[in-house]
Amino acid sequence: MRRLRGKQGLLMGIFALALVAAACGKSASASEGNGGTTTTPSPSMAPSPSYSRPPSTTKTVVEGPGNSFAFMPSTITVRQGSTLMLKNVSDTAHTFTVTGQGIDVETQPGQTSQLTIDLKPGTYPFICRFHQSLGMTGTLVVKA
Repeated sequence: MRRLRGKQGLLMGIFALALVAAACGKSASASEGNGGTTTTPSPSMAPSPSYSRPPSTTKTVVEGPGNSFAFMPSTITVRQGSTLMLKNVSDTAHTFTVTGQGIDVETQPGQTSQLTIDLKPGTYPFICRFHQSLGMTGTLVVKA
């Protein structure tokens, strides 16, 4: 057998590799029904469908941001059955109190409390019992 050298040998080697690569790259398989071949299409670059997550049923209320006597946000809109996360970021205890509705949650400095809102749809004022006189008040809007 004669050995090829130089450019001719290099070109023949590249050609042989290209043929092998092309043969390996095809996705051909024997068809069960007629013995022929079928080609499996390559995946398209079409975007995949997007799936939206249901809206979160938890809202966070920050108590005492910057050691202020305030709720952030001061108006909170939730759906009935949602959870409120009360996050006290101040150096003093605060309450989240909806007077006359059985809601009175005290949260210590640096702590977080949770509360499920089971009130009927409507608008409810809320306060911090400790700091209401300093303006720590807000409005809770409950939707069906």
